[in-house]
Amino acid sequence: MEIFQWKLFLFFGSFLITYLILIRELSFKNSYKIPNYYHFFSRGLNNTFNTYRNIELTGSPIQSQSYLILIYTTFFGDPFPIHPSSECGFNTSNFQITNNKEQIKRSNVVMFHSRNMPSIQELERINKLRRNDQLWIYFTMESIYNNPGVDNIDKYFNASATYGVDTDIPFPYRYHKKRLEVDESYNKDRFLNKTRMVAWTVSNCNGDARNKLALKLISYGVDIEVSGRCAGRFPKRFSSKCRGRPCYEDLRDFKFYFSAENSLCDGYITEKYWNSGLDYDVIPIVLGGSNYSDPRLAIPGSYIDAMSFDSPKTLADYILDVSSNSTKYNSFFEWKKHWQLDSSSFFCMLCDKLRNGISFRTNPLLKTMNREKCTRPQKKFNIWINQN
Repeated sequence: MEIFQWKLFLFFGSFLITYLILIRELSFKNSYKIPNYYHFFSRGLNNTFNTYRNIELTGSPIQSQSYLILIYTTFFGDPFPIHPSSECGFNTSNFQITNNKEQIKRSNVVMFHSRNMPSIQELERINKLRRNDQLWIYFTMESIYNNPGVDNIDKYFNASATYGVDTDIPFPYRYHKKRLEVDESYNKDRFLNKTRMVAWTVSNCNGDARNKLALKLISYGVDIEVSGRCAGRFPKRFSSKCRGRPCYEDLRDFKFYFSAENSLCDGYITEKYWNSGLDYDVIPIVLGGSNYSDPRLAIPGSYIDAMSFDSPKTLADYILDVSSNSTKYNSFFEWKKHWQLDSSSFFCMLCDKLRNGISFRTNPLLKTMNREKCTRPQKKFNIWINQN
């Protein structure tokens, strides 16, 4: 009899727990306003469509649709790096940007910066004011390691705008594109009069991986000169003429720039490659968690990818070889004939995506900001750096 009572207790206990979980889920669904785009997922996740095209209230073609974009947060206390421009190659007169939070009910798009994100309480409050067709965009230029977790805010956002290719609206540190015609005017000897080897300007001393690699390369005979706040940690320094940031005056005598990222995360390629490397006729030596061979992420033939070598020693040997061979050295600038750095802006990319449609995904933040994108490359580096 006691065994029967115990089984009956377990049965009703399990039923009660299941009932409470169901009630909690229903309560969440009632409190969270599901945007219109949600219902399109049942038709297939690969469908590309524009949210606004499905609004019955507008009744106007997409080209004439007006867009009000509300920038809800600051960007580290400063204005967002998204500025209206008429130089997008298409008409942008129907796109307006506002910082006035009182316009939230009128806005088609609301953008939030990850590091200035409102509290959950405020997100929930403004979510209740949200139109069903309103697009909420999560924006960041920081590595996944340098952003707060997104598990508790993923439910509010339709799309992400960040670096890399696994995002809804690509906002890389620099845009690039293939030239329509080969430009032979870039033929010149960039090896001439270069007397120094590797420059590195660094003020964030916490990049453990790049610090280790720099010291390894130095031990194998690669001459690295360092400026910036962290220069004292390395044997050889140089004084920057540009107050801690690389510039032509600093780099014109150098053959290479150590374009190592402070976080090894997939898709995270910053100005260390784009500006410090490509702008000053030096070869970037890149260290990151990205697949640099993907032409969407980097320009083919424009860099030396550290982790594409079997070991730090073979990397060092290759750098030394290129540094003494003008033909090999100049081959790293052939990209200038076939590729160009584009003047496209965040504003142009955002407007272009809005007018042409966004391929929405379920749980965009959980996928875009998945920490595995950093832990996998870091594990790979930890093995690689100890190879002889």
